[in-house]
Amino acid sequence: MFQPGLDAECPALKLACVPHLGHFNDGQEYKLSRVLSAVRFMKEPHEKIPPEGFDLIMRRDTVQDVEVFLVMHDMQDLRDWLYKKQKPYVVNLLFHAWLFEQLQYRQEADTNVEVAIFSSSGVFPVTEDPSGLVKGLRPFSQSVWVKDKVYMCMGPDVAKLRIDRHRLLCSFWSLCVPAGQERAIVTKHVLINETQSHMCREVAAACMELSDCSISTVLRHLQKLLLAVQNATYRLSRLMGRCEGAFDGICLDASGDGTSLKAAPYKGATRPMEVWEEQLANLDRSVEKTHTAAARPAPLLSEMIRRKVYQDLGRRRQSGKIPADDDETMSLGERVFVSGCSDAERAQAVHRVLIECIQDLERLSESNAELLAVEGVTV
Repeated sequence: MFQPGLDAECPALKLACVPHLGHFNDGQEYKLSRVLSAVRFMKEPHEKIPPEGFDLIMRRDTVQDVEVFLVMHDMQDLRDWLYKKQKPYVVNLLFHAWLFEQLQYRQEADTNVEVAIFSSSGVFPVTEDPSGLVKGLRPFSQSVWVKDKVYMCMGPDVAKLRIDRHRLLCSFWSLCVPAGQERAIVTKHVLINETQSHMCREVAAACMELSDCSISTVLRHLQKLLLAVQNATYRLSRLMGRCEGAFDGICLDASGDGTSLKAAPYKGATRPMEVWEEQLANLDRSVEKTHTAAARPAPLLSEMIRRKVYQDLGRRRQSGKIPADDDETMSLGERVFVSGCSDAERAQAVHRVLIECIQDLERLSESNAELLAVEGVTV
């Protein structure tokens, strides 16, 4: 029913034979995200593919065999590197290890492929660049070469996609059809952007459970993921309730359980803005003391939520088509949040952003349960 996706490895690249995400880094050593786990679906894999991906496959009559994978990525280290280099959150989708699975050290290879992305959430096509990925199939070359007779290099700088910098969980599907071959690979990618905060580490740890892909490990993964998601959604719901209550002039019950509300004016020792700052700061208390902004400059979950709220307010002050994850929109939203809107508007923006984050977490748990359903056990 399932096979481990990380067992097969390309000898030359020392990478698992699954699609990877990384940055070309000007042709130097590729900066890659960490693959937490990978699963290959063996029983009727075509049924796992969303309709729009299946339609793309049907346009290529030569495809006779489709390999379907679920790959989960920890993006934390790659994000930190991109922030250090002051680069946009644009990465390459790499198929080299899967395409050249028998390639040996110091050997070189190249081929042509057609690639598309679809069914994305928090991941955007790069339509304005001919080297970018779009929702339709685009041709690209994939090459492996030896630099200085030692270093194995991958390229070229193609198959780019853009990721929402301030969204905790993102996902997308990809399709790769190699030229002159009868096989294709379809992959669902799950991206965990922040793994320093406690709730995010729990979600990442649950995703690492898929080791041998036996029924027991699949069930253990689903159980741990469900528990991690429940803990995270509970924590975010408390944050949302306390901040909304403060902005709306409602004081939480002094019992401190975070679940009951008192219909009374807010009379706490701090003002609504101070409640907001305190609740965000509480998210960072679980971050390890060794964490420093200099070593890890990518925003933590607290700052990602803050900027998402700014973005939400900024978009509502603009008209026309607004680019997602836009710095100008975020700056406008920050000014609005600080001094240009009512507390009721602030409460609504906080609600919308945190509900989206909670829904992303719940969607991850539900979609993994659906994809990894074991007949007679989890269905």
